[in-house]
Amino acid sequence: MAAQRAPTLLWALLGLDGRVNREVFWLGNIGCGLVAVAMMMPSISPDTGAVQLAPLSPFVFLGLLWTEVALAVKRLHDKSLSGWFAIAFAIPLIGVIAFVVLGLMPGDKGGNKYAATSNARGPV
Repeated sequence: MAAQRAPTLLWALLGLDGRVNREVFWLGNIGCGLVAVAMMMPSISPDTGAVQLAPLSPFVFLGLLWTEVALAVKRLHDKSLSGWFAIAFAIPLIGVIAFVVLGLMPGDKGGNKYAATSNARGPV
């Protein structure tokens, strides 16, 4: 097997190669949710309850979306599944079910074609 590259926080949140375990998956998703809530809190009108987003909000939300996809792809890799199955997350009810199932099922023991262990980057 080829040499493994060292995992980093940036890789965990943005990279599409390798595998992550359930803990990294949940912590990353919870972190994204907290950032999204923090972005919306100051922009909720106390009078009407309407949300007026800051001009940079769409870019932050796109970054959060990419992070969610990257975590899902790596979690799928931990189950020896193709990252393309992450497309299922875009289907409303199926996406919620897939998210919960993916977050609860343990990953493969030992190595697979995506990385030697969980929380590891893919081969060089």
